[in-house]
Formats: sequence, structure tokens, C-alpha cells
Amino acid sequence: MKKIILNFVMAFNLFTQFGCNSSSKQVDICKCLTEPGNSKYMQENKDACREEISKEIGVDNWEKVNMSQNPEISAKFDALARRCK
Repeated sequence: MKKIILNFVMAFNLFTQFGCNSSSKQVDICKCLTEPGNSKYMQENKDACREEISKEIGVDNWEKVNMSQNPEISAKFDALARRCK
């Protein structure tokens, strides 16, 4: 029984550390919005930044959203940008 519990704890720790997708990583969403695209940070975190911004405003990929045609998403993006000033 101890071995089963230990295995569960180890699996839980791995899951919380890496999540479902081991390629995802924590990023500073404000850095994602303010760093130049050619900066080292953005080169290393481009995909993770896209995922975090998209998740924050509730879309699959924020880069593909036409903000002028979607005022609700545009407002969410603007609010996120204001938080980072």
C-alpha cells in the first residue's frame, strides 16, 4: 500500500510540475506582451506566450483573431495589456 501511495504522489508531482503537455511552461504574460518579437525571451517562449495570452482572453489563438471584428475579445485583450503597464 505504501508503494501505491508513493507512486501516486510521484505521479501527481510530475503532473503538477509539467501539466498534461510537457512542452508547456510558465511565462510572464506581461513580458510576452511587451518584449520585442526578436528578443531572446520571445524566441525561447513564443509558443508558450501565444498559449497563455490566448487562454487569458478565451480564444484558441489570439494571433488569428480579427480584433476589429470581435469587440468582446478586443476588450479583453486591451484590459490584459492595461494590466501590464
